[in-house]
Amino acid sequence: MSWNHRMINNKTVITLFVLVTFYTIGCSTYSVPSESKVVIAKEDLANYNPKNFSKEKVAKNNKKLKNEDQLIIQAIFLEEQHAYRQSNEFYALLYEVTKKEEYLLKELSTAHQAGIISPNLDALKTYIEKNPKNLQAQRILLSFYLKDKKFDQAKQVGNKLTQESSQAVDFELAANPYIFAGEYEASLKYLQEAYNKTFNEDILLKIVTIQINYLQKIGDAINSLESHRITQGCSEKICLQLVGIYSQQRKVSKLIPIYKDLYQETQKEIYAEKVIESYLIEKNLSAAIEYLENEIDNDTLLYSLYMEQKSYIKANNLAKQMIQKTNDSKWYAESAISLYESLSNKEDKEQLQHVVANFEKAIELGEKSPVYLNYYGYTLIDKEIDIHKGLKIIEKALAQEPENTYYLDSLAWGYYKLGNCEKAYPKMKKVVEVEGLNEDEIIEHWHAIHNKCKK
Repeated sequence: MSWNHRMINNKTVITLFVLVTFYTIGCSTYSVPSESKVVIAKEDLANYNPKNFSKEKVAKNNKKLKNEDQLIIQAIFLEEQHAYRQSNEFYALLYEVTKKEEYLLKELSTAHQAGIISPNLDALKTYIEKNPKNLQAQRILLSFYLKDKKFDQAKQVGNKLTQESSQAVDFELAANPYIFAGEYEASLKYLQEAYNKTFNEDILLKIVTIQINYLQKIGDAINSLESHRITQGCSEKICLQLVGIYSQQRKVSKLIPIYKDLYQETQKEIYAEKVIESYLIEKNLSAAIEYLENEIDNDTLLYSLYMEQKSYIKANNLAKQMIQKTNDSKWYAESAISLYESLSNKEDKEQLQHVVANFEKAIELGEKSPVYLNYYGYTLIDKEIDIHKGLKIIEKALAQEPENTYYLDSLAWGYYKLGNCEKAYPKMKKVVEVEGLNEDEIIEHWHAIHNKCKK
């Protein structure tokens, strides 16, 4: 392929697809919560029946509120609306008057949610001593200890809680005092147990964040994420964690299966394009083309890769299909180019007429790209089909880009073909001054013009 002709392919590929940019999708990390944001496990408010709020029969006495049922309904309604401070006022009143233990737990729970101090912490500790198997009571106490930065007491409660409970939420809660105390290895033991019970992605992200940001164990984080991907599948947020890590490490080969999983999971075309880009960075053009052919509908990109691979017949067939679909002038020009490049005999006059016909159709439809104009003009000149017409077309390209050395080379070659040394020599001299003698075609043109035209 000639120097002038090669420009079209380089420019096409670069324009259609940026190959050198290593695109990274941001890696979102799980933030370790502050003490004030620790969330205790919630009970199902819908299960409360104002007529049967306590499992034990409670004798009516003088302290029972006449409107107790109505207050319960108010408290539950406000709690469901996340109006925890107002809800707490009702629960506090109910407990103060009735001393029922269920009101104690609800008062403390809503106080924690509202971020207010409860006067009933000592009553909660006494209740837990009597009811050591009440998990919700232990959760509430642990959460208050965390809020007050009493991490040692919180650890003790967490240890007891996980001995009584098999629920993942309790192991996750028990990890928090170790996180806030900076004892990250110990926190991971609880978090890993919580994850093993549920394979919950948010717990996994907390594990990975600690491994990367606090323990600098990136290898362990990768193993955690990859194990989840293999056994549980790869959701977008998990896969993007791996993308972030592998991108920072510039492990392109590791990114390819991740992007494939992301595309299968989300059907977002950007991830399929990332597969192709990764293959191209790896210089695996065949794999990029195969994936593109099978997975996504991007004819423009596929055409450019065919041209890059020098699969000119495939490119020409695709260009013809695009002409049928779009009747776009660009595809007539591309059809002409891919046909010319596919010719084993580039002196075949019959085939060259087909090349000319497609370029003429492109121009008839309004094509004005200087790249296409230069390619067509140079072909007319070099193959001596119509040198004068070729020069006029090159001049139109130069009108858009006057300093373009590709176009100046074509112009100089046209004048040389006409024997016009006065115009050919200075044009070609300028090309050599800018580009040097690094291209075979420049060397050929320079020697021919210099030998004929020097005085």
